[in-house]
Amino acid sequence: MLKPLIVSTVSVLAVLPPFVVAQDYCKKQFVVSQVNLQTENGLATSEQAAVRARLIGLCFDSEETGEFRHQVLVALYDFGYLDATVSEPSITVSDSSRLPESVSLDVEFDEGVHYWVREVVVVGNREVPADQAFSVSQIRLGDFLDMVKVQQTVEAIRRLYAANGYSKASIAPSVRRSDGHSLCVTFAVMEGPRSP
Repeated sequence: MLKPLIVSTVSVLAVLPPFVVAQDYCKKQFVVSQVNLQTENGLATSEQAAVRARLIGLCFDSEETGEFRHQVLVALYDFGYLDATVSEPSITVSDSSRLPESVSLDVEFDEGVHYWVREVVVVGNREVPADQAFSVSQIRLGDFLDMVKVQQTVEAIRRLYAANGYSKASIAPSVRRSDGHSLCVTFAVMEGPRSP
């Protein structure tokens, strides 16, 4: 009875997904294991977690540190902080006995104004009414900009067009400042030919 149990345990260990040992595949000098954000920022806990998630696990060599600043800027933009500024993070080696060496990042930034959605517009739609496109939108007026919701809306409108016979329709989102701290999110539709 004991032998089959051992055999099944070995087979389970043999099929562990590759992410369990992901750092073994990092061929760079360093890997980010901790991210410390400045304590005086206005980000929600979930937004702070999203910033950290973009950086944790990134592998890099000493000449590739500029990517960190870019990743933080993109995360802040995705949450509607269009005027954010980010300093070059400071890097501290936390475990030099490993390869890649484990590092901690200290990130300082000013998120700036949090922009909200004042208007949502669909243009280029001839065959599918705008109210149908709005009915699948993840974006609500008065919400803070969330680029994940913008991408979800793009995909939902694309599926709406495909369901109405326009399988080659493409939707291009754009965000522009209205007035004050508000934005207009536009979805430009290129319907293409109707599928037979």
